[in-house]
Amino acid sequence: MPAPRALARLLAPLLVAWPLIANAAEPDPLAGVKPCAPSGKGTDYQVGPGPGQLATLDDVPWERLGSGDTVRIFARPQPYRGKILVAGRGTPDAPVRVCGVRDDAGRRPVIDGNGAQARRGLAYGHPLHEARSVVLVNRLGSQAWQAFPENVVISGLHIRGAHPDNGFTDSKGQPQRYEKFGACVWIERGDGVTIADNEISDCSQGIFSRSTMDGDFAVTKRLRVAGNHLHDNGIAGSDREHAAYVQSVDVVYEFNRFGRMRDGAGGNAIKDRSVGAVVRYNRIEDGARAIDLVEAEDYADVARQDPRYRETFVYGNVIVKDGRKGSTIHYGGDHAGSEDNYRKGTLYFFHNTVRLTGDGYGVLFQLSTTQETAQVWNNVFLFDATIPHPRMRDGQDNAPGIESGGIVRLDRNWIVSRWSDAGPWHKVGGQLHGASRLLSGARPPVDAATLKPIASSPLVGAGVVGPESARLHEVKWQIGPRGEILPRNSSGNSGTLGALEP
Repeated sequence: MPAPRALARLLAPLLVAWPLIANAAEPDPLAGVKPCAPSGKGTDYQVGPGPGQLATLDDVPWERLGSGDTVRIFARPQPYRGKILVAGRGTPDAPVRVCGVRDDAGRRPVIDGNGAQARRGLAYGHPLHEARSVVLVNRLGSQAWQAFPENVVISGLHIRGAHPDNGFTDSKGQPQRYEKFGACVWIERGDGVTIADNEISDCSQGIFSRSTMDGDFAVTKRLRVAGNHLHDNGIAGSDREHAAYVQSVDVVYEFNRFGRMRDGAGGNAIKDRSVGAVVRYNRIEDGARAIDLVEAEDYADVARQDPRYRETFVYGNVIVKDGRKGSTIHYGGDHAGSEDNYRKGTLYFFHNTVRLTGDGYGVLFQLSTTQETAQVWNNVFLFDATIPHPRMRDGQDNAPGIESGGIVRLDRNWIVSRWSDAGPWHKVGGQLHGASRLLSGARPPVDAATLKPIASSPLVGAGVVGPESARLHEVKWQIGPRGEILPRNSSGNSGTLGALEP
């Protein structure tokens, strides 16, 4: 048996592989992503400083990865200046994996796109893809047009540096600069892609996924973004690049921390143009909008035909953002004249805790047209005292004759008593129902630091049962300030208002 110190070194990467789960008896909420170890069903490629390991990322035969293959990248003091391309097809029990092995201090390996060297001769599908990403999930240029990656896991890495201020050497040996519209992780197409437990920073965007109308093979499906820490992404002076920008079918964002954007960046934390989106148990701390749920663009005809396009579920999130930057939750669409493609469905928004800061007009909801509805229950809405007119809704500019404002249906939520629908100088169309069901008070019934309910808080036990359409989305977890994953003391769709139990 190994000595205690040696055993500790062996276990360290496993013990820090995920945020802390308070009760080990609970099922793992991040199940499906195993520790970074060989699968036993494919080739084990090791990249690291040790004997017999590949020294650089461009030594990995990315073009040959297939089912069960694992690329294990071992942490070292200096970053790996290279690129990753995953084009292979795995299976659910033998995915294609690229994963990081942490060092004894729990540090992830760093994959830095600044000064990166791509694998020479690697057949990227298009030169732009090289210039847009550090990690790319896409077919190879040498594969059939209909090819797509399948069952891919990218985990345990610190990925950074795909920013137009930075350069790299491409697969032809030529120096290049990164495109402005790029991402640390760019998913051009794929089915069953998991991006988990990564730190993602210093890129024009953290994560981007694409879907097009070229055929079913070109639609990104079953995307899971889980347990990542995204921070310092975006482009200063631009509102077109975001921490996460996704066009996929069946996307789940869960247990992520969306930290500050790059200084001066005007993008959103989450900008989503997806079908069947679920946003749950995240901590969102910046962005012009915290969550921007708008119309499908490059695959609008596909999205409109799918009934899941008309339902979006947002729950268990802690949102703390500057109310001066924009509305907190935007639902519907953002291109006037494209209203036929808008979501025109229902946003289910429940068990979230939202705190707006700053001294501007903090706005909670912005629904694009009166064909969009928000069902809102069991939330806690907090506004700092510096916000003069806390507002429930805001309008937007649509094509002539199309009224904005949406239909907001409130059940029991807590909100500061000085709130109003649209503020004293604004008029919002649509309808607001259920204001009489709100709980309110002059002082927030939560701890100022943790946002958890204080002793004898009216939030505890005040929850109501939500609509039948949301019953399958049981609220089981909550997220702490450092990304800790904690089971809720009372599960179900009622219990305590907000994202956090005491």
